[in-house]
Amino acid sequence: MAIPIDVQALRHGLLDLHKALMDAQRVAYERTHGRISTSNEFLGLVLEHPEFAWLRELSALIARLDEWMEEGEEASQDELRAMLDALRGLMAPEGRNAIFSAAYWKIVNDVPEALIAHVKLLRLIEAARPTT
Repeated sequence: MAIPIDVQALRHGLLDLHKALMDAQRVAYERTHGRISTSNEFLGLVLEHPEFAWLRELSALIARLDEWMEEGEEASQDELRAMLDALRGLMAPEGRNAIFSAAYWKIVNDVPEALIAHVKLLRLIEAARPTT
């Protein structure tokens, strides 16, 4: 049974949330360590610095969704369902990853752009929940 979700809207919602989280984490990093001077330096930090490590699970989920979308007709609804469950688990107030949850909810509670992106994405994925 097909999951009732606009996958493009899901992807865009994920990207909006990811950007809001990355921007907020960048600001926090720069307060402590000074200004990040180039986008290459920022990319290196995102990929390797411990202060950005918590975001990598969300980044991996976005990459997984992109791969799923590339499969087209062969894409498994079970895989999409698993990705939605993983996303719900990350976004839950006491999510399955305590390190992610602590950083995530601090930003969502402190940064309006992150809160807005969170609410939009949550509404989208909750609308896709199977009804029983």
